Order: sequence, then C-alpha cells, then structure tokens
Amino acid sequence: MRSRGGLTAKERALYSTLHRLLRAPGLLRGNLVEMRRHCGKTGCRCRTAVARRHRSLYLALSLNGQRRMLYIPTAWEARVRQWTARYGEVRAVLEQLARQHLKRLEQRER
Repeated sequence: MRSRGGLTAKERALYSTLHRLLRAPGLLRGNLVEMRRHCGKTGCRCRTAVARRHRSLYLALSLNGQRRMLYIPTAWEARVRQWTARYGEVRAVLEQLARQHLKRLEQRER
C-alpha cells in the first residue's frame, strides 16, 4: 500500500535510516589497514619477534585513481572506525533503495 507521497512503508523506513546516518558527523570511504613494523632502534624488542612489532593503523583509499595510505593516530582509531562503518551502512541503504526503485520501474509504477 502506498502513502500520499507514493512511497511504500519499506521505502519510507529506508529514507529515514539514510537521513539518520547522514545527520551524524563523519563519513569516510576507505578501509582500515593494520601494519606491524620494526621501529629502527637497534635494542628494541620489535627486532626479535613478529608478534612484538609496533602496530600502526592506516586508512587505505583511492583518490583520483591513485592508492593512498593515511596514518591514523591511536587517539583517532575509534572515530575513524565509526566513520568508515557509517559509509558502509549508507552504501547498503542506497543499494536497497535502488533495488526498490528498480522493482517499481520493472512494474511500470509511478
């Protein structure tokens, strides 16, 4: 059943979810990549075992066709994880909306 606006209840719910996601601050496309490296100090314990290497976090993304790796400080890790997760949620909701409208187009509804 359609409302006055011509949207189904599922479509209205999807638009509501999309609006909620876009209102929250931070939206970031990319993947978080964890690297473990040697620090360069000769006496450091990171030289002896792989598990003891120093951890660093990077945001991997493609800009203008070129791959970039951006260092993420530890203090920003939780925030950046939320931003990248939110981007994934927005993409998923947009995909669902596109499928709803495609279905409508296939049925030739207005």
